[in-house]
Amino acid sequence: MNTRASRFSIALVTFFLGVLLMAQFTTQQRMDVKRASASSADGALLISSLVEGNARLRLEVAELEAQLATSRSATNQARLQAMTDESNHLRMFNGDVEVVGPGVQVTLAGPASVLDLQDLLNELRNAGAESLALNGRRIVASSSMVPSADGSLAVDNVTIRRPYVFAAIGDPNTLETALLRPGGLLTVFSNSREGLVVHVLRQDRLTVAAHALSQAFQYAMPVK
Repeated sequence: MNTRASRFSIALVTFFLGVLLMAQFTTQQRMDVKRASASSADGALLISSLVEGNARLRLEVAELEAQLATSRSATNQARLQAMTDESNHLRMFNGDVEVVGPGVQVTLAGPASVLDLQDLLNELRNAGAESLALNGRRIVASSSMVPSADGSLAVDNVTIRRPYVFAAIGDPNTLETALLRPGGLLTVFSNSREGLVVHVLRQDRLTVAAHALSQAFQYAMPVK
């Protein structure tokens, strides 16, 4: 009887141990599944974050490239504008184009020599005249002014006759003040040139034609 009871007790204990082992095994499996699910979710979240980060980086790169292209375009436009302005300035300085602007008109009626006209030309330049013409002929740095055999003048080999009329584009106030100042060139003309009458007239708009002859360079070349 005792032997049978002992066997029953052992079997019962063994049964409960088996149940406990099965429960523990089941719990461990569930925990493993949860860990695997969590790990899978973490991996998916990490991948999603990387994808979003790469997308943001691509967008930032695209924006920077667009800004760089805009900056380059603006720089090129500024350089082109600067080159255009410089070219136009040189063309005006060389007399290659017709120009307009305010200034003064100076008329010499009566006897005036080539030296008188050259002195007046220098006076106008020193006073800030930007463009000059004499009797409609553009005066540039290379222009020549010489007397003719008949008492007239030749500007760049073209004969001009009295009255001599200078058109000077520049600040009218400065030009007029320089010409009419006491003891100035026109005062000297009035006191020493008998029969010479000089008139200075301010103009809001003067037109100075382009130089008739373009300067052609045969030997001179720009430095590279």
